[in-house]
Amino acid sequence: MENTFPPAVVERINARKADGITAEFVKDFSVGLPPLNQTLAKMLMEETKVYKMLRGFRGKAPANLQELEEILVGFSSLIVDFPEIAEIDINPLAVSNGRARALDARIIIDETYAEGKGLHPHLVIAPYPTRYITPWKLSDGTEVLLRPIRPEDEPLEREMLATLSEEATKWRFFSTVRPLDHEWLIVFCNIDYDRHMAIVAEVKEKGKRRIIGVARLIKNPPMFATAEFAVLIHDAYQGLGLGYKLTEMLIAIGRRGGLEGIEGLLLTGNTRMLKICRELGFSYKVTSDGTTEVMLRLK
Repeated sequence: MENTFPPAVVERINARKADGITAEFVKDFSVGLPPLNQTLAKMLMEETKVYKMLRGFRGKAPANLQELEEILVGFSSLIVDFPEIAEIDINPLAVSNGRARALDARIIIDETYAEGKGLHPHLVIAPYPTRYITPWKLSDGTEVLLRPIRPEDEPLEREMLATLSEEATKWRFFSTVRPLDHEWLIVFCNIDYDRHMAIVAEVKEKGKRRIIGVARLIKNPPMFATAEFAVLIHDAYQGLGLGYKLTEMLIAIGRRGGLEGIEGLLLTGNTRMLKICRELGFSYKVTSDGTTEVMLRLK
């Protein structure tokens, strides 16, 4: 019998044939945790087998990949903003003539959800903490933007590490070897903003963005009551108050997070950072292996 369905319905039926059932059969899936930005959304798509088809396949027009990224980011924002959502299923999200369309969807609401459990109790990764974005100026008047690091900062982080002197690299990493591998940079830039916080100092040089400093605060397991800190300033911007400011910000973040104290391990020859720690009230103990342990009680 000749198919009498309208074209739109036929398209819907055909799309359903390639939905979750087929995806399970070919084991083509990718997992991401909200919140997502467009960089993370792109990485999520690139991990699937179907991504090659989305870029154009056997004469078919490529999908609007930017639109798909925006859909994933919007979907992530929906999950972040509404913790009362227990489940969402969009199946399938079909691409026709390059454009994406949700052909079927359902949302299940958690009727037992109650407010007052914290800001984002349902998330494994905390959302980007905009409250820590701070305009500032170096002592020479240079304008700096202090902000939490983002996953898309990887190229800027790589550029900063690649242009450090051996001395600055040694003070931060206890070695002159720079951690420039992609895997290392992912760890540096993709953080959860709860157990690991990183604040970068960004400037503009000849219209181009550049990271000139990074300060990190990483909570110590298993109780996460204390945290280890580290500060790195690019050679060209040392002695302008940035190290002091970033350390001061880490102290404030630690207090806000209820930490009992923050600690660090410095090479004893790192006189600039030791001076900052003394000025900010850290106690310190010189060890026999050429390092100095510093500690600041916050409670």
